[in-house]
Amino acid sequence: MKQIHTPKELMELIKSSLFKDIDIECVLTMTSAQESTFTLEQEERLLAAQPHGSLASWLSDLFWTADKKPTLMTDPHPWLDSEYDMKEPEDMSDLSDNEYDLARWIFKLAAFSHDLIVHAPFPLDVLQDGLDWFYEEDEDNFGYKHKSLIEWIRSTPYRRIAALVCYQVLDNETNRAIRTNQAIQDFYAMECWRQHPDWQSLDDCEEFIHTALDGMEQIENHYNDGHAAGLNDEEIRVLDALYGFAPHDYFKEDFPRVRDLCKAANESLPDKPYVKSENGQREYARKMHEAFKEIFAKYDTHYDPSDLTDLTPGYLSSWIYDKYYE
Repeated sequence: MKQIHTPKELMELIKSSLFKDIDIECVLTMTSAQESTFTLEQEERLLAAQPHGSLASWLSDLFWTADKKPTLMTDPHPWLDSEYDMKEPEDMSDLSDNEYDLARWIFKLAAFSHDLIVHAPFPLDVLQDGLDWFYEEDEDNFGYKHKSLIEWIRSTPYRRIAALVCYQVLDNETNRAIRTNQAIQDFYAMECWRQHPDWQSLDDCEEFIHTALDGMEQIENHYNDGHAAGLNDEEIRVLDALYGFAPHDYFKEDFPRVRDLCKAANESLPDKPYVKSENGQREYARKMHEAFKEIFAKYDTHYDPSDLTDLTPGYLSSWIYDKYYE
């Protein structure tokens, strides 16, 4: 690709490379709703390019590096003052007024491409009018609890975009499980990530969406069933550790052992506030594993924290590590 120096040169390169047979000047007279639909149509088309949505990646790479946090590909950039802001019209004087307005739309399309490809948060009203932020954290906005987003993933005709958004939702739920319940993290790893989609293939996208949403629904139901049985999130985590997997059925005869383990872990924590340290955590873990042996024996079961073939000690170790540092 030749060196780009001026706003006009960048405009001509983009139009000739991505929109050779498409009249993109129609966006200049579109309503906001029409422009949103056109943007989604063009993004879906770019993602369909072989291999792996290469045209969407190419457009993004004209502006930013492939980092999650936008970083300018070149500085100075022909169109941008910063990672997020277009230059003023007087600083792009080789573009007509219409071309400047067209450049603003291309810039938004490039930003959408970048965020989809690197799985970065973006304003959700790009996908659908009225679909926007409902929670304080990005992880929640792109999480399974955001039901209007999940419904959009299920029903939108833009299936490649849906697969990329679904990827980000599953990634966030997996990261949440890493911090809160490793048995669920392992469930996602085993059941949901086996078919990494080729974004160009509609069949791959549909299979990934179905598998991911089904897995996340199973985990949501798992928590709902546990709450209905009278367990809190920590008790569900400990029960999952005892079983060595999730989801599973709930049997009330298992609950007393779970509650004994939780009680022992809570009562053995140092008095707050305390200075957290690796030595302190190791001493807390040592005491807890000894207490766990006694509790397991009380229920006629065996507990060996040195058994590397048993998932339960590992899951319980992660739990008490988190308890100490939380």
